[in-house]
Amino acid sequence: MVMGKLVAVSPVGKNGQTVVPASIRRIFRITPGHNLVGFYVQGRHVEIAPVSVEREDLDYTEDELDQLERLAKEKGGRRFKTATEAKKYLGRL
Repeated sequence: MVMGKLVAVSPVGKNGQTVVPASIRRIFRITPGHNLVGFYVQGRHVEIAPVSVEREDLDYTEDELDQLERLAKEKGGRRFKTATEAKKYLGRL
């Protein structure tokens, strides 16, 4: 598995919460109350990226998430650049 450069780490609290490290917030200009981050499953790891609700359709059913996971595991698995792109693909299946 190829992973990108590790830039920062953050502990996970007792309620499963974590903090986006200041170095990451600066890089992506993430400010409190004005931005959202999305959690993208990539194989056996999770990528976190800034998202905009206006541009991303994040309303997935459990079945759709399971289907995306199966597609990703297939040989030459599907990858999507945006949540909207993935949702449209699922709608065409």
